[in-house]
Amino acid sequence: MDVAVLMSGGVDSSIAALILKEEGYNVVGVTLDMHKFSRENIKRTKKITKKIKIPHIVLDVKQDFQREIIQYFIDEYKNGMTPNPCVVCNSQIKFGIAMDRLKFNKFATGHYARISHENGWVLKKGVDRLKDQSYFLAMIKKNRLKHIVFPLGNRKKEEVRMMAKKIGVQFDEQCESQEICFIEENYLRFLENIMQTKEKEGDIVDMEGNVIGKHNGISGYTIGQRKRIGKPDTYPYYIVKIDSQNNRLIVGGERDLYANILFVKHPNWFSIPPNIPLSMDIKIRYGQTPVKAVFYPDKNMVKFLSPQRAITPGQIAAFYAGETLLGGGWIS
Repeated sequence: MDVAVLMSGGVDSSIAALILKEEGYNVVGVTLDMHKFSRENIKRTKKITKKIKIPHIVLDVKQDFQREIIQYFIDEYKNGMTPNPCVVCNSQIKFGIAMDRLKFNKFATGHYARISHENGWVLKKGVDRLKDQSYFLAMIKKNRLKHIVFPLGNRKKEEVRMMAKKIGVQFDEQCESQEICFIEENYLRFLENIMQTKEKEGDIVDMEGNVIGKHNGISGYTIGQRKRIGKPDTYPYYIVKIDSQNNRLIVGGERDLYANILFVKHPNWFSIPPNIPLSMDIKIRYGQTPVKAVFYPDKNMVKFLSPQRAITPGQIAAFYAGETLLGGGWIS
């Protein structure tokens, strides 16, 4: 069976391709030409595909990436939200536009997650808990799952590194850990450069509405942030809310960061959407241990059993039942 493997030149996607080749698939390595930094990825991947003896193609998605990811990233910050470009890239570019254009029946990546068929296709956490990436896949459309293969889902990262040593390819771990693939410099400088026009100055206010300082534009701030508030005090101030409508930053103390309710928009379900309040485990950021909560479908509301710190609009709330990812939604 033919399978397209999205390859970035990193260790995970390279070993995913190797595993599938060893399992008997007809593997084609695909590198997405997404932005100006893709050239290095393409160059590295060509060397690796030659080493493991599979064909390699490049798919140009630069215009799509500009529209769906970079513009989204800018717009979210302008509106006082904290974007999650990896989640959008997975749903819109990798498991969306790229799948549609390549037209392979099977499509693989190096994500640490699992897909199985249990009364329908389900998406599960990766076996390696430290590397599990199911959170970033929460907004993929359900009908895509039957075409996706995650060869690393049942493997630990250490095992993947050992396989890489055996094929004699040197991988740059630092390159792999790059947080935002299309930004080389500081992301604040990126926003300044790309927006070009200076943002409007606004007030920094405390929880009682008292003006305690000024900001030079709300872009780049996020909930829970301490830096760049510029108001020294006995106790540190944190960003508690970003009021884009009134161009204000609302700050408070550590305790003001906690809340036990959030609302989501555009929920995406891999299972049957609940029609009554449903207990589930929820993650509101990558790396967090899922916490107990109840989802209320009539309001798209989540109520946590215990207050959570720095619930951040623009990020994803991922819904779990044990190992299984039920779906997700954008925190509004």
